[in-house]
Amino acid sequence: MKRFALLLRNEFKLFRTAIPVHLIGIFQPALMFSLIALVLVTPTFEVQMEPPVTALEEQLFFAMKQVGSPIGQPYIDPVVVETSNDQEVQGGQIIRFERDAGRETAVQQFGLIDSNMVKNFRNRLTAAALLIWNEELGGDAITIEQEPWLPRDISYNVYFGMAMLPLAAMLASSLIGAFLTAQEFEFNTIIEYRLSPTSRYLLIGARLFRLSLTGLFSGLVLMVVIGVMTGTWPSSLGGIGLILLAVALIGSCIGTLAGLILQKTLPAFLVGLTFSFFTWIMGSAFGLSSGFSGLYEAVSRFMPNTYAVELLFPIYYRVNTGSSLQAIILLITVGGVLFLVTNITYQSRVLARS
Repeated sequence: MKRFALLLRNEFKLFRTAIPVHLIGIFQPALMFSLIALVLVTPTFEVQMEPPVTALEEQLFFAMKQVGSPIGQPYIDPVVVETSNDQEVQGGQIIRFERDAGRETAVQQFGLIDSNMVKNFRNRLTAAALLIWNEELGGDAITIEQEPWLPRDISYNVYFGMAMLPLAAMLASSLIGAFLTAQEFEFNTIIEYRLSPTSRYLLIGARLFRLSLTGLFSGLVLMVVIGVMTGTWPSSLGGIGLILLAVALIGSCIGTLAGLILQKTLPAFLVGLTFSFFTWIMGSAFGLSSGFSGLYEAVSRFMPNTYAVELLFPIYYRVNTGSSLQAIILLITVGGVLFLVTNITYQSRVLARS
């Protein structure tokens, strides 16, 4: 145990040989979330409109205030502004009223080039108009009963950040593992490992354990950023720690394998980067894979990120999704298999050449 502790201490000292890579691996996910969260669409849109004059226009104004989630924020924040018809559209959108021979028309004008934002603004006006129509139908109206899955609506930023937690653990452990391992071949310091009488299980174990802790730290940094920006915190810190450690172990093995096989820092670094982002994008990065179905869901079943998200979901949302036991077994199995493959590869690439 003392020898393992000495090896582990040496692994942490290697931080000084690749400081930029460590900083990128550990803090890049938190920075990425912070920047993307600033531009993600929020539920409530500020919809500008001319001052309502007639009763129907007043009805549209109040209908906008009623459109929203039964467990969350309103979808429309109607704002009355004074404008002229030839004035340039400010704030991206405005609703103007046309009155011709007793017929009133709400005309939505845009000053946007983002088709997705135009769609969102248009859908909100349509929702308000449908609400007025439904009210006029009286007893013939269509009744929609909404049964919320969650007790309260949670910002999409929370899901996006939660799905990035495994990415943070995977990215830090795989990038740093790939770079450090390949660097030892480039600097020829791998000779020290070849001459070492220590068991390869201790050598590899110390590296993977250190990388896993680094990945865990990166995930915890991101978790704090998510909490500060959204006000939503996990219900179990220990649960998150175990999940991220399992993902970080997988990333550690992938990065170390890339370094052992390629033996060049840049290619190994790119393998770790590509693997991390691919498994994140294809593994429920933007929504639960079960909600997409088809090919995406089928491919996502092979991504560790998918199972990590399924385990993290009840910690953030207090609602289970998928089979927790299956997710735990798969993450442990993948980590165990990769650990053995890493040891075998280390034997063939390092010790067999001594």
